[in-house]
Amino acid sequence: MTRWQTDPQTGLRVGIALIAAVLLVDGGLLTAVIVQPVTFWTFLAALVVLVSLGFIGLLIYWLSGLVRGGYTFDRNAFTISWGLTEQVIPTPQIERVVRGEELAGRVRLRGFHWPGYWVGYGEVEGLGPTLFYATEPPQRQVFLVTPGLAYGISPEDREGFLRTLSTRLQMGPTQVVEPTSRGPEFLRWDFWRPRLTLLTGGAVAVLALFGYLCARFPTLPRLLPLHFDAAGAPDRLGPQGEIFFLPLIGLLMILFNGVLGGVLYRRERLAAQLLWGGATVAQALLWLAVLTILSAS
Repeated sequence: MTRWQTDPQTGLRVGIALIAAVLLVDGGLLTAVIVQPVTFWTFLAALVVLVSLGFIGLLIYWLSGLVRGGYTFDRNAFTISWGLTEQVIPTPQIERVVRGEELAGRVRLRGFHWPGYWVGYGEVEGLGPTLFYATEPPQRQVFLVTPGLAYGISPEDREGFLRTLSTRLQMGPTQVVEPTSRGPEFLRWDFWRPRLTLLTGGAVAVLALFGYLCARFPTLPRLLPLHFDAAGAPDRLGPQGEIFFLPLIGLLMILFNGVLGGVLYRRERLAAQLLWGGATVAQALLWLAVLTILSAS
């Protein structure tokens, strides 16, 4: 079996620069959140930072695939390894091999890509639907065309790769290999099925509560009724900032119940769903508590 590497250097440099740029913007936004008074706009800035952390995590995942990308093949199968993804293509299914410079039609690649990183699903005119696992632009890729799907790849030594591949294809297979497509294991967990909408709803509710309080904060009195006696009369006042403890409790519940439910889900699905549902119901109670405090202030 022969393995062929890609050249990840350009993609890594650009990807790391993207991460650095996002972190730089996040630093500016966090500075604004810290020094500016609490308003709805500071909430939006903090929300942008939170979303960007997810984007940085996605970039790191993509870069890990770039570092671990490569191709192996023998007489029976051609395998694309890209991070946690693997595509196994039986050699008899390869109908033809096309150089990128031979393409005459339009190339469309969906999803996020940058110089040195050409990965995702798209379509090449004349070839049809195409999966790209490459570090070079389409004009410098090699396309393996199979029935119904083509693959765009970019071995570092393209000419050597083409010669070896041609030889292996001419030799013919020695055994039957089934085509397979394997993605990251965590994406196949039942955890991601629609039942998780309970937890998602709770997360949206707690973020909305933070946003609502930030929008109301400039108009709140300096002291708020934070506790009520059995008759419903306020019996403890506190600084206005303490009201943020309520959505903070809700956020901690979402995180704790979400992680614990994810750990239990495969063995105790009912317990996991109760944890997620309980965290979501708690958000409604916290909303009610906040509205009660604000109506009494």
